[in-house]
Amino acid sequence: MKKQVLQSVEDVWRHDGVALEDAFEESIRELTELVRLDEYHRHGHDREQLERALGPIAATNMDIGSLSRLLGGSTRSRAMTPARLHRVEELIAGLDEMKEAWSTRPLDSVSTEIENEEREILKLAEEHFDRIAGAFRALRIAQLELRAKYDPEIHDAAFADFTWRQLGPAELRACPPFVVMACLDGDRGARLCKVMSLLQSGMPIKVAALRSSFRDVHATSVDAGVASAMTIETLPLAMRGVYFVQTCEAASDFQRQLFEGLTAPRPAVISVLCEREDEDRAAFQSRAERAVHARAFPMCTYDPDRDSRFVLCFDLSSNPSLDALLTTDTLLTRDSQGQAVEVEEPYTFAHFAASESDLVGELSDPPANDGNLVGLTDYLELTRRQRVGKLPFISLADNDGGIVRKVISTRLTLQCSERLHLWRTLREISGIDNPHVNTTRTTLEKELRAQQEAQLETLKQEMEQSAAGREQAAATAAIRKLVAHLTGIEPPGEK
Repeated sequence: MKKQVLQSVEDVWRHDGVALEDAFEESIRELTELVRLDEYHRHGHDREQLERALGPIAATNMDIGSLSRLLGGSTRSRAMTPARLHRVEELIAGLDEMKEAWSTRPLDSVSTEIENEEREILKLAEEHFDRIAGAFRALRIAQLELRAKYDPEIHDAAFADFTWRQLGPAELRACPPFVVMACLDGDRGARLCKVMSLLQSGMPIKVAALRSSFRDVHATSVDAGVASAMTIETLPLAMRGVYFVQTCEAASDFQRQLFEGLTAPRPAVISVLCEREDEDRAAFQSRAERAVHARAFPMCTYDPDRDSRFVLCFDLSSNPSLDALLTTDTLLTRDSQGQAVEVEEPYTFAHFAASESDLVGELSDPPANDGNLVGLTDYLELTRRQRVGKLPFISLADNDGGIVRKVISTRLTLQCSERLHLWRTLREISGIDNPHVNTTRTTLEKELRAQQEAQLETLKQEMEQSAAGREQAAATAAIRKLVAHLTGIEPPGEK
């Protein structure tokens, strides 16, 4: 996967490099045409030039001297000043040199490793972006000269100290990226600190954070339920102005996500799941899908330019079962009569770990007395005191078509808790499962339900009163009719 990331970097580099070369070439062509037009304004009216232009007709039918004087009076005023002409000619030469330099610049000059000294990385990045700033400075000046808008008294000072910090968002997006490759396998704490330090420089550095293993090298005896160390997925909480994307080949738009991260007009972190050594593509594709399925590697994009509101900058849409805390897996087994039975099982980080060579050792067979076994998802909901004496387990399909239980180690249980907490956090900060919104919704639903019940009760009472009135009126009318029939006297008002 590192090769694929580097290939994407090279593709973006070539794309942006070609765009810059085209911009150089267009500016050179337009400025050259401007110089040619100036040459015409200066000498196009000269007698020799007119004779060559008009050919044989000039000697027999025209007074070339008079025509030269007439045209000269109307065109000399359009010629550039000597100072401007000198600037334009120097600008053409500078743009031509830049175009040649960009076409021959090696990709290695814009990529480095996180293991290098931080000062050296920042120096290389500064040189890269200052070189780009020089290119855009020349292109800006070219546009001003083409429109005859360049004023030395104003623009000489404005462009004297021009750096990458004066580039606009569109120019930064068109900059070939400077990429720092960072492997986060093993002890990643120091590397994450270094990554954050590099990003604090403000330069639009792109950090490619590569992971192939999920093993946590830090053993712990305290199950806090919440990670005490920073994870790369929560980097946007600490650095709001940094573009962040975490993705892998399981994402349908994987290449687009890489491209967006590499061309973001700000510092960016691109977290990518990579193959292990000697892992073939099919096996890695399957592992990547399981990692996303288990919330072990939640795919996420944070774009600070998407909206001014923090929550709307997050996008978790590449993850399966977005509204659920956990996805599920179907285990196939057979009942006592030998009939096939499907069993739904929550698919946790521990289920994913069972297929990982460096984590499978954290699962073991349950003891003979398994009265203290508790399902992992239920175990994670218990308090620390309630967990005492209990063993978390998960169910897995065995090779014989049955289901077996595996006890989870303390280390792996903590990782499961941390991954679940991270997924909860991402859903909360992205607005999918915000507890404040949920509380407000529950309160409003209760109030609405109470109002509806009150309205129904009032309507019921009104209907009962109306029915009682109708029954009483009907009984009165029946008695009157009976009296009239027996006596032959019609009640008053009946006629």
